[in-house]
Amino acid sequence: MTPARPRGGRPRVKQPQRHSRVFNSNLTSARREEIKSSTRARTEANTAATRRKKREESAARKLEEAEASALAEMTRKREKAEKLLAKITAAEEDGGEGFSSLMDLFETITAPGGDAQASANVTRFLKSHGKQIVDTVFDRVPAIGQQCFDERFDKQLERVLQKEGKAIQELLTREQGTSVLELLEEFSMEQLGDELQEVAPTLETSEEAGQFVFTTACAMLSISRSQLANNYQVVIGLFLLASGASKREMEVLAHAGLSTSYNTIRNHIKTLSAEGVARFEQLIKTQMCFIVWDNLNIAFRVESQRLKSGNHFDNGTTSTVIPVYNPFTGGSTPLGTLPLSMKPPRTTTLPVLDWDINNVLPSPESVEQLGQCCLWQLKRIALENIKSLEHLHKAFKEFPEPEVDPIAVHKTEQFPLPAMHEDESSLEGTIRVYVQILRNLGVTDDDLRVHGLMFNDGDLLTDSLVDKVESARRNSDGPIDGMKAPIRRFGLFHAKMAGCRLVINEHWGQPNSLWPGSLWWEHTQLLKRKPISAGWKTKRRRRGSPATSSFKFLPDLDTWAAAATIDDFNTVAEQVYRKLFTTHAVDELRSLPHRDISHENVVLLNRDALFYIEFVAAIKKGDIGRVINVLQIWMVMMRSPKTMPKYADTIFETLRRIDRYDPVLKRYFLHNWLVNLTGRPYSFKEVDLLQEHQNFWAKIIYNAKGSNKSWSWLSMITVCIFTLRDTMRTVQKTFNITGYGERHTVPDMTNEVQALAEALQDERLQEHVMNRPANNPENTTAVVPVRDLLEEGAKYADTRGAFKKFTREKRKAENLGVVDVVVNEPAGDMDDESESGMDEDYQVTGDDLGIDDEEPYADAPALLAVAQQIVSDYA
Repeated sequence: MTPARPRGGRPRVKQPQRHSRVFNSNLTSARREEIKSSTRARTEANTAATRRKKREESAARKLEEAEASALAEMTRKREKAEKLLAKITAAEEDGGEGFSSLMDLFETITAPGGDAQASANVTRFLKSHGKQIVDTVFDRVPAIGQQCFDERFDKQLERVLQKEGKAIQELLTREQGTSVLELLEEFSMEQLGDELQEVAPTLETSEEAGQFVFTTACAMLSISRSQLANNYQVVIGLFLLASGASKREMEVLAHAGLSTSYNTIRNHIKTLSAEGVARFEQLIKTQMCFIVWDNLNIAFRVESQRLKSGNHFDNGTTSTVIPVYNPFTGGSTPLGTLPLSMKPPRTTTLPVLDWDINNVLPSPESVEQLGQCCLWQLKRIALENIKSLEHLHKAFKEFPEPEVDPIAVHKTEQFPLPAMHEDESSLEGTIRVYVQILRNLGVTDDDLRVHGLMFNDGDLLTDSLVDKVESARRNSDGPIDGMKAPIRRFGLFHAKMAGCRLVINEHWGQPNSLWPGSLWWEHTQLLKRKPISAGWKTKRRRRGSPATSSFKFLPDLDTWAAAATIDDFNTVAEQVYRKLFTTHAVDELRSLPHRDISHENVVLLNRDALFYIEFVAAIKKGDIGRVINVLQIWMVMMRSPKTMPKYADTIFETLRRIDRYDPVLKRYFLHNWLVNLTGRPYSFKEVDLLQEHQNFWAKIIYNAKGSNKSWSWLSMITVCIFTLRDTMRTVQKTFNITGYGERHTVPDMTNEVQALAEALQDERLQEHVMNRPANNPENTTAVVPVRDLLEEGAKYADTRGAFKKFTREKRKAENLGVVDVVVNEPAGDMDDESESGMDEDYQVTGDDLGIDDEEPYADAPALLAVAQQIVSDYA
């Protein structure tokens, strides 16, 4: 106890306690521990802060002492170095080393020679501390350091750019002997960009979007070094030519280094044409080929006509040579595979054939195959036009398109020949054309013996004229003069147009008729299209096919189709085909006591249109067996009076003639009747269509304005026109540029199909109606029955002059002396000869060719524009 009065003084004043005994007595043990812990923590924190402060003060004091020591040491060393440097630069008489300057000392140390170990030490020192020395110089004297860096960088960059520029120049310079055609075929911006990045890594750009800019910049750099390093500029120049750029535009881009000059482009066109000529001349000497030609009629219009300068037609011929596809190996055909001896000799004036009654009509096997194919096409049309059947598309793939004799998918090459100012529309003209084609190919009689047979394709006129020339020269011995090599083939494209015309003319109907059901009603009344002329009494024909109007939409079709299985679909399709698309259905309808003429006409239209659809699909597929099946049907249908007896004769003669051929020759004949320029499935086309495309482009080029346009110009440009077109496509595809306009596409016909379906259902044309007003015979406007062309054509075999020109004459002439000749002709008996005067050969128009989606006809104005410029300068 503290005494209350220590040492006798006054009593101590009691201070109030923070935690008095009374206060502590009210705390729990846990609270007391919390207070102790808090107090202990504050004490430890204060202690730690005090120690940390002492350490920091100690560290700062030591740092100051170290810096002061280092500074003193640096000062001492600097004084020592300054004394050393002064001694180094002092004269030897004064006790120095005698160096004129520090640079003298540095050059002496780094000079070659001397002690090897000392030199190695210096090199090692520079390797270890060279960067530090350079950085010190740059920091100490920035201006001098940057100048030194720029000079050394410029020299190094100059050496690198010279090296890479030379590499780019060599890359873009054609090797000696490289043709322009090879340059165009091998051109690829992607490959060129990769090669440039390999030879010029310093200039390489890492951004993908700038690759084409980088490639173009390198090309411009190369042509600035050498005018021969112009591979890129040549391709771009030919692209500008094919795209219709003007002369002035070409010259501007040439001065900018993006293209070659206008005159250089013209020279390359001449070179390209010469290379094309050399190419097909070499081709004919290494493998078997066949040729196709067609007449080219160009209207020459003169605004200011004079005596020797008026409107006229320039008549000429264009031709193409095509390598023969080997159907046995899938490759090219060696020379002599089809020797001249394989062709049966011509011994008669008329094309006499060994035929019998079985050749007059299609065989039962052919009819069965055609029926299966037509049924499949009907199913395809239904699936493509009925949206509620979309769920069956996958299941329908299990039923592949029928095949009879398909041509294997392969890529066909074409080599256009120079255009000829020769009119083939006469026998003399045909002979001149044939001889000129062989002369252009560089083929002689000996070459033709080595080559062997040569298929000749063309339209109906070409086939007829070549047949007459063969007949007239059958006794000549030479392969060329005697026409020993040609194997005639009529063009399937012209046959397709004839088949389309056959269907449309027969089913066009009476114009201005009040009753539905005819194609005139569909075209004019229902679809509200511009009226046109059609029928057998006019030479004009309707463009396109009557395909989509033939399918019947059933009541509540969508409801049924949504739940239909593939088996249900097949069953209904077979019933529809049997009742609405067959000859048997027509015969049953005509046997009823109350006939429905409108319904009968629609069923016949369905059948005939389906034949045409099958023919078009077979060509696209490349199934020549299916093509033959349709041709055999058309051969009979075209025998009907007032139709197309010329085509009927040609089809009959061709099919019977190839039956006489050696099986190898027959297979070559059939499997080269179609070509495939892309090498893709469903991309086959007719040989004569290929030639019609060339005629189209030739007319575009030749129709350019200019006083110097001539057949010499046309003969040059036709050889390389497709190469120019392909160049334009390549560059456009590389730079992702769309062509002029859109590619040809079939317009959407959904609305038309729906309108037809509703009209057919409303008018009940796809079903038998007993008392239809259109069938009333007392009505002067009643519907006239359409002929069954199959039935009418089959009657031809029973006529007096049936197949007369193909039948061997068995009668022998007997001299009866002078007699009175009396000719009695039965009235009303018309044979095929009197009908053959009808015009069956009509000119192909751009609308006919527009159905081929592989030809960019929207580019025609561009080609015309460039032709106008070049032809005017061509001499």
